[in-house]
Amino acid sequence: MIAGGLAQLYVIIIGGQAYPQQIFPGKEVSSRFFDGVVAAYAPSLPEVALGAGGVALALALTVVALKLLPFLPRSLADGDVESSAA
Repeated sequence: MIAGGLAQLYVIIIGGQAYPQQIFPGKEVSSRFFDGVVAAYAPSLPEVALGAGGVALALALTVVALKLLPFLPRSLADGDVESSAA
């Protein structure tokens, strides 16, 4: 499912950039906003902290969920596992 989602994103983003839709056929569109100019960008410290904080929050919620909710078995010993095949 994740691979399909990533493939869909690839199709939408790359397809839209490779073959852009002509909004005004036969007309030239221009603006005063430096169209086509690639500007340099470096994230500021608050932006980096926001990104790292989001990852840290996701990891913390995962750890709390694994501790509080019964996702994992308490023991892997054969004697502790109930046999339902009998």
